Amino acid sequence: MKRVCFLVCCFALTACGGGGSGSPASAAPSGSSPTVVANTPDINTFPGLSWNTAVPADVSMTQAGIDSALDYAFRSAHNTQGVVIIRHGVIVGERYAEGKTQQSLATSWSTGKSFASALVGIAVEQGFIESIDVPAENYLAPWVNTDKAAISIRAILEMRSGLQVAENGDTAIYTSGGTDGDQLAYALNRTPATPPRTANWAYQNTDSMLLAGILEESTGQNVLDYADLQLFSKIGMTADWWVDEQGHAMTYCCIDATTRDFARFGLLFARDGRWLEDQVISAAWVEESTTVPEGTDNLSYALQWWVNQSAGYIYSAGLHKNNIYIFPQYDLVIVRNSSYTKEGTGSIRTGANYHSTMSPEGWDDSTFLAYITGSIDD
Repeated sequence: MKRVCFLVCCFALTACGGGGSGSPASAAPSGSSPTVVANTPDINTFPGLSWNTAVPADVSMTQAGIDSALDYAFRSAHNTQGVVIIRHGVIVGERYAEGKTQQSLATSWSTGKSFASALVGIAVEQGFIESIDVPAENYLAPWVNTDKAAISIRAILEMRSGLQVAENGDTAIYTSGGTDGDQLAYALNRTPATPPRTANWAYQNTDSMLLAGILEESTGQNVLDYADLQLFSKIGMTADWWVDEQGHAMTYCCIDATTRDFARFGLLFARDGRWLEDQVISAAWVEESTTVPEGTDNLSYALQWWVNQSAGYIYSAGLHKNNIYIFPQYDLVIVRNSSYTKEGTGSIRTGANYHSTMSPEGWDDSTFLAYITGSIDD
């Protein structure tokens, strides 16, 4: 199997995944014992410091469907590292590749864009950002008195900034980042090609990287500190967000966390931004950020989220199928991560420090997800 260890995918819809052979279906990860839920799980069930587990029948699902999904995910060519299936706030299916466990880190690739979008929503709710309809130059000083005055934060979130692809190509931001490894400067240093928020949608990592500058300026904090305080700590998630050589979070990608912790973020969005009694993200932002905007020519993209309207789910999509799938109507969250090797010793993106994942040859989302949704009895 060819190992891929470089660029963030230009189109998250085509992003793939990775991993290896799996342990028995729905078995507890090695070195741990399952904590079985005592009461019937429902939409008010949340994990504490650890997740509760249940048999699929406890949440009106069939074991056969869960097993089929896990078997599909762990076919050798699919290179899957970890899968977690959550319904009504409990784990009903989980498997890891040989040598990996629930403590093993995975990486987000472009799924990190959805986290950045969530932080923008929180910053708006807290008053740090006036509105996503204001000019982005309000929070991006290098753009003041330039030809970018018409570009709003909304246009950036929608991938409709109208900015031309960065010099050397959009994905070059990951490997080069421009002068002095400053990926934010690299993203800022582009010129408009078309009017913003016109129909010509264009997926650009460089657009998503602008969110780092907007969040830094508006909140007065670096992105990871703000995320830890306002998001990760509130849902019990531990995560490491990679930065460029100038300390700017790579808001187009690159969050390292366990598969279980990625599922916490998915559950937050399945529950309209609520975690126990805390409205971590406003329900209004959850709806807005996961709704395809009017006027776009991409009917599958919202505000840094992907939407499968016909199948009734939203998802964050990363290279090599590092994805979080959310079915709000079923209170269902599915996380699939590819095999991950963290090269180097730090989380500052340089030539020595980078992510390495593997492609899931022949993977099909519809096949994988149909096993799971087809197992629901109610």
